[in-house]
Parts: sequence; structure tokens; C-alpha cells
Amino acid sequence: MSFDTQQASLAQWLQRLEALHPSEIELGLARISRVAERLDCLRPAPLVILVGGTNGKGTTSALLSALLQAQGLTVGLYCSPHIHRYNERVQVNGREVSDADLCAGFRAVEVARGETSLTYFEFGTLAALHWFKQQQLDACVLEIGLGGRLDAVNIVDADISVVTSIGLDHQAWLGDTVEQIGYEKAGIARAGRWLVCGQPQPPATVRATAKTLGAHWCGRDDDFFVQPDGNQLQVRFRQHNQTQQWQLPAAHIPYPNVATAIQTLALLERLPDQATVAAVVQQLRVAGRLQQFVRESDGQRLQLTLDVAHNEQAAAYIGQQLGQVDGIILGMLADKDPAAVLAALPQTEQLLVVGLDCPRGLSAAQLAERIGSAVLLTQAETVAAAMQQLPDHGHWLVCGSFYTVEAALAVIEEETGQWNCI
Repeated sequence: MSFDTQQASLAQWLQRLEALHPSEIELGLARISRVAERLDCLRPAPLVILVGGTNGKGTTSALLSALLQAQGLTVGLYCSPHIHRYNERVQVNGREVSDADLCAGFRAVEVARGETSLTYFEFGTLAALHWFKQQQLDACVLEIGLGGRLDAVNIVDADISVVTSIGLDHQAWLGDTVEQIGYEKAGIARAGRWLVCGQPQPPATVRATAKTLGAHWCGRDDDFFVQPDGNQLQVRFRQHNQTQQWQLPAAHIPYPNVATAIQTLALLERLPDQATVAAVVQQLRVAGRLQQFVRESDGQRLQLTLDVAHNEQAAAYIGQQLGQVDGIILGMLADKDPAAVLAALPQTEQLLVVGLDCPRGLSAAQLAERIGSAVLLTQAETVAAAMQQLPDHGHWLVCGSFYTVEAALAVIEEETGQWNCI
């Protein structure tokens, strides 16, 4: 049966994209660059910011977008993966792209690609860039999907590049050491333009790669600094060849990403005044990043913290922020290191491991086996089943994957009126 590109729904398009290419991931820019040139979408806005890194890409991108919007700019944001709907990946000023506009973008890519094979992510990236180009944006913030150097998003003509952090993740594609991964991440640098690095003392390959590519270096703890101070953040950064020092309210997103975003916009001479930045930082919340909910009933209070952390570096940050929780619901993918993640997470006396029904998802039994018998745990086949086992009080953490958080949020939405986001 032939595929009707004119009448297909978004769900049908996404199903088609999953089947078009034999591999979920095929790193390399030659194929996608040819199609992008035909679509004329390599420069989707007058100002283009690239954001890569192991962890912190999503929150940094969200803050950059919000700070630009606070200046009255029309800003496109491309991020991945999504939590609820594919549309979350493509936004303008916080509004998700419609199904109809996504389908129109897919149709444009289908025509332009001809016989060129594209992966699911490449197809979606081109559709997003093509749509952004039609929107007369002032700026575009583009999150790298995987790695950097060979990621589909790296085809664009960027004004500045950001590497938020470097840690072990996606080793099958990026390498087994932080030095190899650092090289891949820094591959988004551009000659004669800034590379902002939010990782203190990054692997030597990061700065070396930036230098080889001819980029200007701006590194955390070299050129900009951030320090939490109670319920405040102390941020120092470079602006107009001078050092500025600001005191800001504590954020709902990781504080290193706040400083990285501020430094990035300062270098672009697009940083709002301190009062505006403080207001945006205080208000910004990003779904699935230390997102907190409370359920109160009969004098009992149950608090949930949801985070998409799925590697040791991200887990360690949560461990620092929360210290100890009453329990953890953990669901993970097969290409991750559950034992290392669990060791870095907050201390707990109760662990509920869950199965994920998705590509590369581990069953509860597989996850329990990977963690090892030394850990006392309970198993549940799904996140929903695990949440039915929660007590009426205490503080529980739900983490391990975007899929884990997605399933937990679905339960919270179904239990309308029971949960309040805090």
C-alpha cells in the first residue's frame, strides 16, 4: 500500500520515518547536508546557537531561549528527545509546532531528499530547520542530539557553540573514554567563533579540538564562575572584556547551566539586564528535570521528584542536590550502566526497579540482575504499577530514562487533582 504524503497524519509520518532507515542512528553529515542545501535551511535564523554536551543540554537550551524571548525576540527551540509528544521537539516562543506544520515539513523533506536515505532523527531535524526558516525568527537555539561532530544538527551555520558537560554516555557511538567523547562534543565549534564550555577542567581533547577548528575558547572556572550560596547563586562572567559579578536567585535547573547560558549570551551581546535574568531564572522550570510533585491526603504528604538522569554524571548531580530520599523508582535502557547510576544517586533504603516497554528498554528482572544482588530491591513490570505501590508519605525519586519520567507523568496526569507541581 502506497504512502499518501498529503493525507498522512503525524502518527503515520512518524511510523514511516521509523521504518525508512535500517539504523536508528547513522552518524555522518554528508547525506543530510545535501538535502539541507536543497531545502536552504542551513541558516534557519539570523542568530543560531548550538548546544551540545553529555548532560544539561535541555535545561541550558531552555534558559537561552527564555532569556532571548524576555528581550522581545521570536525564538525557535529544537530539542530531543520528547517526553509526551513529538511536537515538544520543535517550538517557537514556547509554543509547540502543530501536527499540520510538522507534516508539511516532513513532506518538504520527502521531496528534497529524492533517493537519499535519512534516519528518523535526520528527517525530523531537517523538517524542524525547514519550518524554522519559514517563521521569520530572530534567533534559534538548537540542541545536539547525540555527540556533536557528526550529529545531524551540526550541519547549521552557528554563531556560537556550547558544550555543557562531558561524561561517559553513548559509548557505542562516541568512544569509551572522556577524551574520545570530548573530541566528539567539541566538534560543534566554529572557526573564528566562541565555544563556551560549562565543564570545569574538561578533557584536554575539548580545548585542543576547539583550537584545531579555530574557535575562541571560553571555559568555566577559567573565564566564568558560579557558586551556590544558600538560596542564591553567585555568578561571574565576561562581558565587554570586563568581569561582571551578579547575585541571582537559586534556580530550578542545575546552576552550572545557568552560568553557561549567561556567559553565552554575554559573548553574543544579547544578555538582558540583571533583574530580567533573575526573574527568568527564578521562574523557569523544565519538564523532567528535578521536577517535583506533592500529593497530600489525610495529613499524609508524599513528594515525588522526577528526573531524566540516565548516566553517572547526571545521577551524581541529583545525589548532590537531594542527598537522601525515602525511595527510588528506577527504569533504564540496555546501553546504560545501572550499577554506576545507582551508586551515584541519593542514598535510599527502598529501591523499586521497573521495566520499560520501549526500544532498548530493560525489563525489571534484567535491570535487577544488572544492578546485582547486593542491593535490596523490589520489582514492578511497569512504572504505573510501581507508582501504585508508593506509600502515602515520604520523598521518592523517579529517574533513569526519559521513558521512565514519561510514564510517571502519564500516571500523574491520569490522577487529576491528586498531585500538585511545586
